[in-house]
Amino acid sequence: MFNRVKYSSLNELIYDEIKSKILTNELKPNEKLDIDYLSTSLGVSRTPVTNALKSLQKDGYVVINPRSGSYVRELTKEELEYIFDFREVLEAQVIRKAITKLDKKKLKEFGEKFRLILSVSSVEGDEQVLDVVEKFFEIEIKFHEHLIDACPSIIGAEIMNLVDLTKRIRKLHIIYKLHKAGWECFKEEIEIHVRLIETLINEELEDSIRWISTDIHHTKEEIMDCFDIINQS
Repeated sequence: MFNRVKYSSLNELIYDEIKSKILTNELKPNEKLDIDYLSTSLGVSRTPVTNALKSLQKDGYVVINPRSGSYVRELTKEELEYIFDFREVLEAQVIRKAITKLDKKKLKEFGEKFRLILSVSSVEGDEQVLDVVEKFFEIEIKFHEHLIDACPSIIGAEIMNLVDLTKRIRKLHIIYKLHKAGWECFKEEIEIHVRLIETLINEELEDSIRWISTDIHHTKEEIMDCFDIINQS
């Protein structure tokens, strides 16, 4: 289940390994995290695992109960609503500060990747749905990371943690939306990203802010509407 750790910065690497399993829903909300099992699976002692779990607790991924142990933290609907609201404000502010500094070549590459997904004529069957989900999700996350990287790292790291906290529910939302609403409806979401990128390349500040706000706000509203369904996945 886990990749054995062979590097020196154990706390950080174990943190990343466990966090990755949480974000991909391999470790599900409220699942117990047994320190002995994790230590054996990762090939390390208990100490770095304990330290990593403490860091994960600080960042919102784990709950540590002194009596019963550590568990994957389940974010509530209200907490996620707040996180998306803060993301909307903060990422708009990133654009205000950094629109003239963004790498236009990189933005064009993101635009081409989104358009390539848009060129798909139809999406049918579970296998094709999951393939599109993986491709879109990867590009979307890397695009938002690219925007946030324009910030000083001390600020960017905090904003990125908010993005990370939404990854699990966002991926479940994309799968649900493709199954329920269909490909044509989902294409509208991809088109929002294409329009956002075009305005960023042209340094159209107000339009860029409008599109980033539209993107995050619509995602939040849709997730709030189907939260009780997808959060059980």
